[in-house]
Amino acid sequence: MKPGTEALAQLPLLDRCNAEVLTRLNETADLARLGPDEDLFRAGEVLSELNILLIGQVAAVNAQSGRNQNLLDVLQPVRPLYLGAALLGVPVPAGARTLTTVRLIVLPVRELQAVLRDAPAIAQRFLDYALEEAHALTQEIYALKLRTSAQRLAGYLLGLVKDEELSPARFVLPFEKRLLAARIGCSQENLSRAFAALRRIGVETQRGIVVVRDVPALRVFSG
Repeated sequence: MKPGTEALAQLPLLDRCNAEVLTRLNETADLARLGPDEDLFRAGEVLSELNILLIGQVAAVNAQSGRNQNLLDVLQPVRPLYLGAALLGVPVPAGARTLTTVRLIVLPVRELQAVLRDAPAIAQRFLDYALEEAHALTQEIYALKLRTSAQRLAGYLLGLVKDEELSPARFVLPFEKRLLAARIGCSQENLSRAFAALRRIGVETQRGIVVVRDVPALRVFSG
């Protein structure tokens, strides 16, 4: 099933494409729907297709197989999966496995590379995205080295607070705690200790619902 040129035009990476380029990409693209616990690709593969996640959640996993895979991160929409590795033609550093039902736009890498060679404006948009992604990853690496798991958890929770003027702030965690542990880069045991540390500054959790009673205090704690 084709995604359609309108769907392609709504993607941040392709919003500068003209109708001719969108039609060209649509002819080779596919719209894919997959259920949970399905492998998209494994660590070390060279990708012939770029997967753009539209709906659902995907886990970045290590090289092991099946349910023994170790979670490295949780990837959420809307985003291309391992854009740099796909375009460079190098092995991906981690595999990808669906956590939920997902919807993807799948673009052949060769056709996408040809479009980027022909359209400098679009190539610049891809370069900007890749640089922004690299900068975000650098920040995450520094956070892992300089901040405790409790501080990283505090920072993540702050990102879920939609209105900082509300007191207390309430929201639902977007996924279960084992996935949250992978997202902030710690074990489940360390995550439990991190939540215990945050309780002292007014963070309460119950069945996936989080209550932040003092948002400014949480911000100060997060560093």
